[in-house]
Amino acid sequence: MLVIGCIKWAAVGFIVAFCLMFAFEAARIHDDIPVPEFKRRHAHRVALALSTFAGVLSGLVWLLVQNWD
Repeated sequence: MLVIGCIKWAAVGFIVAFCLMFAFEAARIHDDIPVPEFKRRHAHRVALALSTFAGVLSGLVWLLVQNWD
């Protein structure tokens, strides 16, 4: 049960961070200034990497809190 809870919180952390990263990128894009394709791909890779880190961190924090008892 401990592993399932850790995975659930990791998934929640990943999804929240991924959505926030894309919302931030969407807010920065202006229609009158074209964005090169390599910058778009780089933004997607960075969003994926940071979201993965946030998911792992979220799962580890949940695991730490569960082991405090």
